[in-house]
Amino acid sequence: MKTIQLTCAHAVVKYIIAQKTLIEGKKVPLFPGVFGIFGHGNVACLGQALQENQKDLPTWRGHHETNMALTGIAYSRAKRRKQIFVATSSVGPGATNMVTAAGVAMSNRIPILFLPGDTFANRMPDPVLQQVENFNNPGVTANDAFKPVTRYFDRITRPEQIISSLPHAVQVMLDPADCGPACISLSQDTQGETFNYPEDFFQEKVHIIRRSRPDDFQIKEAADLIKKAKKPILISGGGVFYSDAMDDLSDFAIKHNIPVTQTIMGYSTMKKDHSHYTGAIGGLGGKAANNLAKETDVAIAVGTKLADFTTGSWANFENPNFKLVSINAGRFDANKHMAKAVVGDAKVSLIELSLALGSWKADDNWHKKSRIELKTWEEYVDKESAPTNQKLPSYAQAVGACYRNSDPTDIAVTAAGGLVGEVVQVWKPRELNTHETEWGFSCMSYEISGALGIKMANPDKEVVSFVGDGSYLLFNSDIYSAVITNHKLIIVVCDNGGHAVINRLQLYKGGKEFNCMLKSSKTPNLVSVDFAAHAKSMGAEAEHVNSISELEEAFKRAKISKNTYVISIHTDGYQWLEGSAYWESPTLSMPTTEENKKALKDHLEGKNKQRKGV
Repeated sequence: MKTIQLTCAHAVVKYIIAQKTLIEGKKVPLFPGVFGIFGHGNVACLGQALQENQKDLPTWRGHHETNMALTGIAYSRAKRRKQIFVATSSVGPGATNMVTAAGVAMSNRIPILFLPGDTFANRMPDPVLQQVENFNNPGVTANDAFKPVTRYFDRITRPEQIISSLPHAVQVMLDPADCGPACISLSQDTQGETFNYPEDFFQEKVHIIRRSRPDDFQIKEAADLIKKAKKPILISGGGVFYSDAMDDLSDFAIKHNIPVTQTIMGYSTMKKDHSHYTGAIGGLGGKAANNLAKETDVAIAVGTKLADFTTGSWANFENPNFKLVSINAGRFDANKHMAKAVVGDAKVSLIELSLALGSWKADDNWHKKSRIELKTWEEYVDKESAPTNQKLPSYAQAVGACYRNSDPTDIAVTAAGGLVGEVVQVWKPRELNTHETEWGFSCMSYEISGALGIKMANPDKEVVSFVGDGSYLLFNSDIYSAVITNHKLIIVVCDNGGHAVINRLQLYKGGKEFNCMLKSSKTPNLVSVDFAAHAKSMGAEAEHVNSISELEEAFKRAKISKNTYVISIHTDGYQWLEGSAYWESPTLSMPTTEENKKALKDHLEGKNKQRKGV
């Protein structure tokens, strides 16, 4: 066997470059680039290897380790998990800063490869700068924090270990069932050590994401159950995107006459003018979908982990005869919640299930009801998001102003907070793949960092990020990243004076305003932030507007501009679209105020509707 002598760091980079994938029949790099912040632990060895190979593996500079990893995660989501970014950092805080992003990727089943530096395998210089010593286990380092939030973890202490470890990491990240982040922790001395690697290890390899076929018996059981349904619904999740099953979902819904609801992560898997579109379901959903959910006797969940916001903490399905069919590539997700599991790829499973159902279709009266429910809800949303002259516009009105002046292909980006629910109602999908969010981990700051990754993946589309003042103040440096890399974003900053959605929850649970809004926190010198001026200082075009009409005109200017454009507007922190589903959150069982008593009453009413044994 022919061998080639390389340092471990150079071998890692050479292997990564050799991995390819197919997108629409075209061979492209599986790893299109690296986000990196260099420090001791990754600059001298891995950094040099990246510098020497930057033509084949571009390295992008980050400004914060969390942000750069979020950008890589968003890129992979926008590419529907067909391409994977790498994120590298130094030891210590550089590495642990990426743990939050790893949680985002893990929660949302998104691949990203983390290559953090680590302490010395030989331990001779210990304790090194930034080393967190575990007094009872010297083999534990700060990078062990990645273990709960990655699908695959390995610590490289000898250069030859990557021969087995890297292929395992790649296969985990590409497996539809196990997909998620991988972490290869690189001991800093090992990075510089040499080994005679087999040349075959670096041969080009083209990866194809497999489509797992469902078991015939599971298909038969699911079909038998669905045929008994009087009022079925479909719940379309993010897995429909990853399977590229949007057309199959549409065909299934039409053929079998079943209304389609969408999770937040699956939103825009169906266009708003589709004959069976019913909108978002659950805690952030609309009354159309949730009213159907309350009556349905069979829900067919496709590519979703059925988290609490989707199910209304399992209080959203009130029919005593309710049954669940769960189609998922992941065995873990498919078998949750007493479901009739169909373990398989969404596209293949929908096709085979449709064949098993034959000519069966749901009663047309149920479909007609879904149209009436949708019309009623959309009339309400249109009214609430219409232009207004009120002093402080609502989130819905601000989003509506942008939506009316957007193009059908523009992509809306949200994360965490109250904007997710408002955007998902107002930004109704006129085209597929036009809504991107991070809701599994509900990570503040994804709004801008994620928008950058989505723009990198969709350079020919307009990407519009809706961000609250709270998230903006948490992380905003990727405005500068967008400017200096020529990845134009439109960022709409809705300034409502703090963390308004959590204040909403605080009040709903019977509490008093405390430490969520800036005015109710310890702020003896409260000053307003000039977000437009701040964005301008990072090279963006920016302006502050004072009304919805001004916002519409500013948005038109942002659309024309070739540069990243930030628009700030003061918004009402207390005006929201109607909620229509229960969401369980902690409630005091010993109320001390009338507000507490009401909160406990609402809480118990929701609990009483919860499906048991989930």
